[in-house]
Formats: sequence, structure tokens, C-alpha cells
Amino acid sequence: MFGDAVYATPVGDCVGTPPDAIIELPPPLNEWGQIACTPYGHLIGNKEGWIWSYPGGYAPVFVPSQMVRTEPKELGNKSYFTNIKMTKVDGKEFQEAYSAFHADLDPKETIPVGYRLDVTSVSGKTLKLYFFDYGNSAWGIWCRDECDPKLRFMILDMAKRPGNVPQEDTPKTSPARP
Repeated sequence: MFGDAVYATPVGDCVGTPPDAIIELPPPLNEWGQIACTPYGHLIGNKEGWIWSYPGGYAPVFVPSQMVRTEPKELGNKSYFTNIKMTKVDGKEFQEAYSAFHADLDPKETIPVGYRLDVTSVSGKTLKLYFFDYGNSAWGIWCRDECDPKLRFMILDMAKRPGNVPQEDTPKTSPARP
């Protein structure tokens, strides 16, 4: 299924990365993302030509190996991922994640293919996200114990017009002009 997928080469200064660091992403994550080696550790973020952003404005999204929200330390290649696993999901697991992701969106949307991303950092911390693949675009949602619709984000290929992008389930009307 992903035989033609292009693996993204890590970007940044990865010299000195320990041999147990995972630096290649599994499909289909490798189509949209790549590992970046930064002064603050490795992170998973958008591949060149793609944008990962929260809806409503440009607010970049990435998965840091330090797994902190604020004040990351300058650890360089000492902070990295020891496990990156992308699993296709269906059944109850898909329905629970998709329901949280799809809250307040058009109920008539095309059903995407769902994946769970499980990552583990060298620190032993773990994160779980779900991704919904619509073909020319995808969406993701952060999930800890539960998935929060406020934490969903878009993954857009800048070279293609998105197909089947979920829309908010609200009427689209222009304000009346005086």
C-alpha cells in the first residue's frame, strides 16, 4: 500500500544521535512528516511542502521528544524517540477517536482511514495521537486519556487542493450589508 512512499530524511544537525534513536517515520506518517534534529531535541513535524497547523490561523504543530509544553531544555540529540509506531485502527477504537475529532464538523463527511501514532521518548514518556487520512490532506488529534476536539489539527499538502476536508457544521452566510 505504501510501496511508493518517499521516506523523508531527517533535517537539522543529527550528528551524534545515539544508535537507538528512531529517525525514520513509518507510513503513512512519512508522507506528511519527518524527524527534525533541533537544539531542543528531535521532533516530528511537517515534511517540506506540507503544513501541520491548528485550524483558524497558522499555529504550527509538532511532536517534541522532550514531551513538554513549555520551557524545553537545550538537549540537542540527547532527546530523541525510542519508539514510533503507526497503527491502522478500526472498530470501537476508530469510532471513539473519530467521534471526538469530528465533533461539530459536517456529519456527511467522507469517512477517512484512521491511524494511531504511539511515540516513546528516551525519557520514557509516551504520547498518543490519532490521524485521519483523507487522501490529499489529513487531520490529527492529540489524545491522552481522551481525545479533545480542541486539539485537532490540519495536515495540508501545499501542492494539492485538499479533498474531503471536514467543514464545521454551521450555516455559511454572509452578514447583511446595510
